Order: sequence, then C-alpha cells, then structure tokens
Amino acid sequence: MLILIAESKTMLPCKRHFSPADIAAHTPVFNDKAAEIMLSLYGLDATDLAKEVKISVAMASKLRSMICEFTDKSEGDRAIEAYTGVVFKAFDFGSLSAEVQRTAIDSVRIVSSLYGWLKPDDIIKAYRFDFTTRVAPGQVTLAAWWKPDLTEVLLKELEARNESEVLDLLPADAAKCFDWKRINQVAKVVKVEFAETASGGRLHTPHAGRLKTLRGSLLRQVVCEDVNCVEGLFGLESPSYRGHMKLEEDGRIIFDTANEM
Repeated sequence: MLILIAESKTMLPCKRHFSPADIAAHTPVFNDKAAEIMLSLYGLDATDLAKEVKISVAMASKLRSMICEFTDKSEGDRAIEAYTGVVFKAFDFGSLSAEVQRTAIDSVRIVSSLYGWLKPDDIIKAYRFDFTTRVAPGQVTLAAWWKPDLTEVLLKELEARNESEVLDLLPADAAKCFDWKRINQVAKVVKVEFAETASGGRLHTPHAGRLKTLRGSLLRQVVCEDVNCVEGLFGLESPSYRGHMKLEEDGRIIFDTANEM
C-alpha cells in the first residue's frame, strides 16, 4: 500500500550540508521542474514577489532568499525532516526506530507544490508556495501544472512495485494534483476521513489543526504497525480515533474521533 501525504507550509531553513554523493543519490525526480519555477521568479523584488505569490512582503523577502539559494545544492534537508507542520510533528519521524523509518521511506510519498513528488529521504531546499499558487508556466496553479506528471509518476510507481492500493491522506488542494479517474482504473484508492460527534449526534469534520494531528497520528500508527493493505485499516484504533469496519461505496473509510476516546 502506497501512502500519500502533502507538504506543510512551515519548513526548516534546510541548511544541512550534504556531500555530492548524497545529493546525487537523493535528488527529487522533478528537481529540474522545481528549478524552472524558482528561476522564473529570480528577478522579482520582494514587493513584486508578494503580489505574484499572494503572500506578505515580509514572507516574500524570505522567499526571495530561498530563490537565490536554490542553486546551492550542497545544503538542504531530507524532505521528511524539512517539513515542520502539524502532520509531520504528529508523525514524528525522528523518534521512529531505524526499521520503521525504512518502512516509511519505502511506503510514504510526499506531494509538494514545488517539487511535485518526493520520497521521504529526498534532499530538498526551503520554499514557500502552495498548490493554489499561480507561478507555473502559463500562470496556472501548481496543482494543475503538476497533474499530468504526478498522475504518471504515481501510475508508474504502482506498476513498478506491483502495488494496487493507495492510502490517500491528502488535503483537498493537494489531491487536485492527480487524475483520480485514471488511477482508480488500476488501483483501489482509499480516502481517510475523520468525523466528530457534535451535540445532538450530528457528525462534522474536526477543525483544521486537529484534523492534521489526526492524519499524522494515523500515518504513524499505520507505519509503526506495518499496515500494508486496506483491510488492515478496518477497526484500527487509538486513544484518539476508531476506524469503521467497512469501506464506503465512494472509497472512503471513516474514523470516529469522539472526545471520550
């Protein structure tokens, strides 16, 4: 079972030094495309960059430094450690045993607005975009620009691994990077959803912060327990959630997150 998660907006500065051999062995598959995006923004000052990327001038100033430093491949960070958002904190890759880390590197793929497709141990540079940012050629969103390439790379990886199941832990914006109709023709795609019970028994989605924590916690449990098939998700539980015992007709599996759990 291949597991898909998305980048986070918060990242480390990615200043660790790597040898040329490390860089060569862990270069993202679409590194040249990432460089194309960064190069297209190279001549913009912070004010123009802020308008182009739809971020504050202060954040644009930091992004400008990231763009200027992008070509320095001697520094970076492993993707799984570079991202510091809520999902990644809950997953807590660094605290896993060496064996479980190897399982994560083999089974988890990170969808990135700049790099597209990342293995957890790929070496990356810091950046600040999101999937709705219109800096790709043709001024389309990065999600739309990546869709053909990421659909193909996912299909090829499934074929190479002789794999027929995908666990989709992506938020909606990142999920737009794939043509799911094509993928569903060759693989069973399971989308995880979490539901809280409100007063009166009404179900609703947890707030964004908790939802990200739940995704990261579930990812950690799946990797630690080596859950490698869809059936292994049924009834999976922790103090924070409990999985249903069946798959919904639309390919979802629901996890209840009642406060008393």
